[in-house]
Amino acid sequence: MTTFTVIRQSHSLNDTCLQCVHAPASQWGFSVCATSSPPEERPSKRARTTSHTNRRNASSGLFKRMQGRLSALPTMPLDVIYEILGHLLPSDLLSLSRVDRAFCDLLISRRSSFLWRASYRLIPDVPTCPKDMSEPAWAHLLFGGAYCHSCGAKPVTKILFSLRRRACKKCMRAHLLCASFLPKDVRELFCSVTVQSASSIHPARPWCTEHLWDEDVKSFQAEFNRLAPQILDSSDSANKIFSEFLERKKSMASEIKRHTQVCLAWEKERNADRSAMLSDVKAKRFEDLKARFAQIGYVEEDVAYIRWHREVSMSKPMSDRVWQRVEPLLIPEINKARDSRLQSSGDERYLGRRSLVLDHFASFMGTIPPILLAFLPSFTEFLCGYRALADAVLLENDPDDLTLNEQSREAISRLMPELESLKRERASFLRSLLPRDEAYEGAMDEDVLALAMSVYECVPCHQRSSGLHMLAHRCYGHQRSRGQYPRFSQEGKETVEVLLKLMGLGKETTALELDRRKDRFLCSQCPLSFTVEVEEGHPYSQRRLVRDWRSCVTHMCIKSHDNKTSRWLLVGERETRELYWDGDPIYGSYSCMRCPPRVDRRYGFIEWQGLETVKEHLKKEHDNDEPLEGEDFFFDFSTRRLGMTATLMRRDDAITTDTTEHDFAM
Repeated sequence: MTTFTVIRQSHSLNDTCLQCVHAPASQWGFSVCATSSPPEERPSKRARTTSHTNRRNASSGLFKRMQGRLSALPTMPLDVIYEILGHLLPSDLLSLSRVDRAFCDLLISRRSSFLWRASYRLIPDVPTCPKDMSEPAWAHLLFGGAYCHSCGAKPVTKILFSLRRRACKKCMRAHLLCASFLPKDVRELFCSVTVQSASSIHPARPWCTEHLWDEDVKSFQAEFNRLAPQILDSSDSANKIFSEFLERKKSMASEIKRHTQVCLAWEKERNADRSAMLSDVKAKRFEDLKARFAQIGYVEEDVAYIRWHREVSMSKPMSDRVWQRVEPLLIPEINKARDSRLQSSGDERYLGRRSLVLDHFASFMGTIPPILLAFLPSFTEFLCGYRALADAVLLENDPDDLTLNEQSREAISRLMPELESLKRERASFLRSLLPRDEAYEGAMDEDVLALAMSVYECVPCHQRSSGLHMLAHRCYGHQRSRGQYPRFSQEGKETVEVLLKLMGLGKETTALELDRRKDRFLCSQCPLSFTVEVEEGHPYSQRRLVRDWRSCVTHMCIKSHDNKTSRWLLVGERETRELYWDGDPIYGSYSCMRCPPRVDRRYGFIEWQGLETVKEHLKKEHDNDEPLEGEDFFFDFSTRRLGMTATLMRRDDAITTDTTEHDFAM
């Protein structure tokens, strides 16, 4: 018995579809019965609250102001209007049909179908309108706009020709049904669409690539239900009606599939032509930019560096107005290319004058607070960002370097106000994220951010840090965010409150004061680690990580611990004296505050050093045996400060946790 015989003999289409699909009815989203359901009652219209006369009088003034030269178009003879509309493209006819009801009735009428066919002839090789669609509907599908036909989401550039619609991913997940369960002879009755990334539509069935639209299946069901009383018996007339029904559906689906292939070929050729046209526009834009930069003294080799800049690769022609906008954006990039080229060529005069500016820049670094170094551009960005300074380095006739020194001092004088403004702006934003506390109403933003309980988390890169470090944070996360997207970390604040209570300190303690202390902590909520290593005949039985306060904050934010019932152990300095610490002191993120920062001579970056190296420098050069952070040396605020950790191992006879364990509930 064939599948069609099963369909015919079944008393409901729901039973037959389920037998073929082997899937629950909820997947298809409808239930079917053999008898046709009565038509639904039309909902009553809402009562009008404003009379037509009032609305017309209220908008008459605005309508008169909007009238233009085409205001007489509706009063023209119909044959004149047809002659004018015969020269419009399908997209123009669609826009005109949406102006008012009169134009809509005129263009949607069957008497105006010749206008649509004439508009199609204005576009080369456009697919003809299929038999199952009207000319306006076909124009709406091709040129009506890149939005979803179900929810209106934008942009939806891909057309599902076999389904005669545009659909976003959200609507495709809601309306597409997997057709791989159906037998082949049943699939021939429907128009399906092939989805390449099927896992995004049906994650549970990534292998399913052929899908049906649920409304098409419901339409098939309704038509079958109307014919059900005539085809359920076994008479010859019923067999003929059923065969004609199947042949009509097969023929319609076959025609749509054939027409879909034509449309796909046209769409591919159209996209290729559009890509070629956009490439020509981009190439012409770049050539125009090269000519404009050549007029102001730049060579072609340096201008080629910006070929793929986002302002250069735009598919829009270059105009004088656009040039005024993009010139200050592109000149620093070209200056960087020129600076790199001249350094590689070994031009001694250029390198000498460049080193002179670098010395001025390094001296300026030693005069500003350490927090502003995080906002300071690199030397290359500073040199190339000021056009007058970059051009002054190239001057051939500059006795005693007077012009260069003048331009260097002027450029450096502009830096300090810019850095202060940027710092105030970011500090005010971070202050707004903190919970309101009356105790700090009159305090400066930077003073509040310096508190240890001001803990933040960067959303793109998930970095957790104190206020001043988040103030200077440069996000290099996966999203490569151009701005700051921090949030206040409630978990970090609660952790700091627990540690401050354990150390006997108040909430006015700053992060710098905690960094200067030697307090180390153990998390008793983490499980113990055991080892079989033997040293001097004594086996170790305990192993825990010892942390400083910054590492504790990161640990509590990552682990699923509860700060309200946490149990921290305060470890003495004697127990941690011989431990090998892994963390911030190992990395080169420190610098001396009594000397100008060491700057790389080529790229202009600060050469940071390790903590021990800086301490040796302070002892040797400045005779300081006990330097303090924040007074004698500083940590790079823009660097991620994770804190320090070390492994503490104790033997069974050396466990003294009872004397250092503290329990408290928040």
